[in-house]
Amino acid sequence: KKLETPEAGAPSFIADCFFATASALHIGPMATIGRYKNLLKSIGRMRSEIKRFAASPDLLAPAQRASLPVLLERWKGQLKDMEREKIALDAHVLDPRRLSSILVFYRFVMCFLLRQVDAHRAFPQQPFAMPDESADGSEASVPDAWRMLPEFLIEDVIDFVVFAAVHVPEALTDSTAQVGHAGLRTFDDVLPLFIITFLARPALLSNPHLKSHLVDVLHMLTYRDPRENDDHVDTLGGSLARLQYHPSVERFQANLDANQTARHYLVPALLRLYVDIERTGASSQFYDKFNVRYYIARTLRSLWARGGGSYVATTQHFFSQQHSTASTGSVSRDLHVIEQFVARLMTDTTYLLDESLSKLALIHELEHRAPQDAEDNVADRLQEAERMATTYVSLAHETVHMLAFLSRLSPRPFQAGEVVGRLAAMLNYNLKQLAGPKCASLRVRDMKERFAFNPRVLLSELTSVYMHLGLSDDASPEVSRFVSAVVEDDRSYSPQLFADAYAILERWSLKSPESLRRLLAFAGKCKEAKVDSRLVEFLEDRAPEQYLDPLLASLITEPVRLPTSGSIMDLAVIKGQLLSDPRDPFNRAKLTVDMLEPMPELKKEIAEWRSRMEAEYYSAQNEEVI
Repeated sequence: KKLETPEAGAPSFIADCFFATASALHIGPMATIGRYKNLLKSIGRMRSEIKRFAASPDLLAPAQRASLPVLLERWKGQLKDMEREKIALDAHVLDPRRLSSILVFYRFVMCFLLRQVDAHRAFPQQPFAMPDESADGSEASVPDAWRMLPEFLIEDVIDFVVFAAVHVPEALTDSTAQVGHAGLRTFDDVLPLFIITFLARPALLSNPHLKSHLVDVLHMLTYRDPRENDDHVDTLGGSLARLQYHPSVERFQANLDANQTARHYLVPALLRLYVDIERTGASSQFYDKFNVRYYIARTLRSLWARGGGSYVATTQHFFSQQHSTASTGSVSRDLHVIEQFVARLMTDTTYLLDESLSKLALIHELEHRAPQDAEDNVADRLQEAERMATTYVSLAHETVHMLAFLSRLSPRPFQAGEVVGRLAAMLNYNLKQLAGPKCASLRVRDMKERFAFNPRVLLSELTSVYMHLGLSDDASPEVSRFVSAVVEDDRSYSPQLFADAYAILERWSLKSPESLRRLLAFAGKCKEAKVDSRLVEFLEDRAPEQYLDPLLASLITEPVRLPTSGSIMDLAVIKGQLLSDPRDPFNRAKLTVDMLEPMPELKKEIAEWRSRMEAEYYSAQNEEVI
């Protein structure tokens, strides 16, 4: 109704032409570009299959091996047909004049969309003002007129920029498509502002796939090849590869370095999207989130390595906000994002490392055995394992690097009571996999070239996390909490584990002498802090039922009441649960941390009971010694 008021006015001829042009590009050139990208994927898969089977026919069972020459000829014929179609499409989708014209129009679209969300609705005649956001980040503040715009306006702009960045990057910096109204340049001014605005205000985009496509653009235009990585955390040596990048990548990164809006909004927006992408609503959301998070990790890594340290400072400031582990009061949205991010990062690291190492062990097994009969399809199983290992290893490397980098930059969130136990158990388990007796099963042929798997770097960065969280100049309770969590992990922890890791790091010169001394110091702290497991069992065996957490059956230290079910739980346990599932574990009702009700009387009662029981335990121990 608001749009029907006389003040709004009827759509003009220019508006009709604008939306007609956008629709024509959507069903014409953009649809052709989509077909072209699918064709390139099909060609790549076909070439890979032909090369794999031609090089390793022994992977097939004898009955299938006999028909392989015929199949290869048929596949090569199909490949030639697809390559001819690609050549025809090249002339259409890669025409520089056509691409320049499309970019000119999409510059107009970006300015139009930015004007709709500008706080003063005066862009580009006046500098852009970031729109306000509701306290909870909901869509309540989104204008009605914005909700009525077709989604493909944003989607086509993003898809076109991603396509051009990959296939014809010179089109993005072509001078004929740059300067427009108010002297703003398309590539240097409008495009960065467009990306940052819609990442920083996610309520404007309800479709999670559009948000992930914005990250695709950032990843392409801040690209650093993983083979060039030389910024491993506290790890000596690095890649010697040096690739030549298109000038547009360096130009875009230089613009981000100098962009005040980017320095202020970009890192928090990427961290927030890392959390929000957990649920996309699609059936493939579990796997989609890993791809988006990989691009986020690569983009952050590129930003941290540049900009004179400004993006590192922004990240540190974001994580250094007051982080209280015992408060059940209302928390700000940023603190909630930090808690959710740490939980997601830890869960991803656990899953990706486990999948990576298990797939490599399976490849090791399959490569050392031949098919027994026609039903024993080793080739298909090996292909599937290789495909999954390639993906999971890359994701695992980036996730572990981000964990190591952030735990050094701001350790407090990773030492919080709700995550520290699970984090310590994850680190111990994977340290055992990489440095323990079974590490030989991870060795596969050409593992670095085929899968970009570098177990030494993984081991070095994992041990760095231990030192970042478990060593400090002051004896803070957070450090003591982490050390205790490490030694309480009966499944994987042992003093020998750190001795084995130290031997590998020293043998391959992966860390400096100072870092190796710090690792020994941490291992010594763990030996000193070895928990008396018999005392824990003594307390839990004798504790009244109301003193035990109903989920873990562990002794409660900070009791809180769940108002949705009336249950009493330990604060650290329920906060850890809510980070992964914001519902009451007993009746599935919606539950948030700020709804929890502290119980100071019960806390005092448990503490007094524990003191009496500990005195009784140690008295009995002394009598046994006598």
